[in-house]
Amino acid sequence: MPSNSVIAVLVGLIGLTLLVFGIWPGIDLAVTGYFHDASLPGASGFAIKQNAWVEGLRNVLWDGTLLMPLLALILLALALWRKTSGWLWGYILALFLLGPGLIVNAGFKAYWGRARPSNVIDFGGTAHFSPAWQISDQCAKNCSFVSGEGAGTTALTIAALLILLRYRHRLSQPLYRTAQALSLASLGFVAWQRVASGGHFLSDVLLSILLISLIAAVLARLMLNQATSSR
Repeated sequence: MPSNSVIAVLVGLIGLTLLVFGIWPGIDLAVTGYFHDASLPGASGFAIKQNAWVEGLRNVLWDGTLLMPLLALILLALALWRKTSGWLWGYILALFLLGPGLIVNAGFKAYWGRARPSNVIDFGGTAHFSPAWQISDQCAKNCSFVSGEGAGTTALTIAALLILLRYRHRLSQPLYRTAQALSLASLGFVAWQRVASGGHFLSDVLLSILLISLIAAVLARLMLNQATSSR
């Protein structure tokens, strides 16, 4: 179970990230600018967005973020029917619904109004750039702050690591470590792809990862305490 110090560190990292990008908002523009080339054919100017292999892997991971909560729901229902412990599946389902679902997509992305990099004037769009901390009117829906795919993949990675831990005794050590590494690598890949394709600013991605990690830590404490007290 995550300790209070872990939660405090995550809160501190979120505050530090907002502070850094608040003082130096140009970091977002500089990082995105590294991946942008206005001379490329097509409208976007982001070469990664036009890479079929990268887009294909991105879509596979996106499908995983949609399938994982559905799988958790099915396994939770099965556990309740069999009257066995369904804590893990209930936790994963709650994490996806609360984090990527409610707080990120129905909350921040719907109301923060930050335009995506590919839509701002600096990279060929028509919207104005706004810092991460600033609520804006440059986007009406499905906006840039924070990254929905970053949030979903963070939840997917946490779910995968917990499932691997639960069934560790059935896996060889090399297979277990490889699966852990692949889970973390998938998060790194999505974070890179969202920035490199002009889909999100660096701050969008970093804050989505930290936010979901914080939600996961708080939720684990609440649900584990409840599960323990009900025994």
